[in-house]
Amino acid sequence: MTEGKKEIIRFLESLPEKFQILEQGIDLDIQKEYLNYSHGFERGSMNDDELEKMEILLFHPDLPLEGKKKALTILAHAGSIGAFKILAKYYENPAKEIKQWAVMALQECRMFLESELTEENHGFIMTGLGGSKDKLRTYLLLLPLVGEQFNNNQHKIIENELAHLGKKLNCEIESFDFQEDYVGLTALIPMDIAIATFIEGGISSCNEFGSFVLEDYYAGNVNIPDRKEIEEIIKIIRG
Repeated sequence: MTEGKKEIIRFLESLPEKFQILEQGIDLDIQKEYLNYSHGFERGSMNDDELEKMEILLFHPDLPLEGKKKALTILAHAGSIGAFKILAKYYENPAKEIKQWAVMALQECRMFLESELTEENHGFIMTGLGGSKDKLRTYLLLLPLVGEQFNNNQHKIIENELAHLGKKLNCEIESFDFQEDYVGLTALIPMDIAIATFIEGGISSCNEFGSFVLEDYYAGNVNIPDRKEIEEIIKIIRG
């Protein structure tokens, strides 16, 4: 192994979260904009002098936001330890309007760094709800059977059964929203666990106490729906 690769390994090991999921949600429009913009840039190495000049440019107070976006993307595609450090420094106090852009540039740079170590491509995952470490945040919606409503006892069964299964599968349930016509919850689900494994297993366990949870459900990682959106989702699920 070359000394360069050893240096990258030491650097990456000093960072948290080996497989990076963006903990904060990234607006989907910004994701598309960044990815489309980023695809217009090739990988390119930068020497120390070039990195220093790019850092000065990025932090210059008079540089327009579009210029900062370009500088961030160029640094991301440099894919070096030096570039990553500049991006990390900028992320500590970014222009508010491009904070999410800075996050994506930082993680794309990390992706390129990790790709230097193997022939495999390492990716970073962006969702509207974000995640934590190796887990994706997912919103789930359960419904009672047609013509029925959930009662307090059934709410408790759902809470207990999903919590029990979640512990077995290393899923973290962050919150519940108990209503008579639905139960909503947000959960952090590991990358190697299918959402269906968790939620369908949970529904099955609940229904062992008497069939009261509809087998059809909703799962999404774009946003946490408001009441109006939930009503639309319920209509779709029920057909």
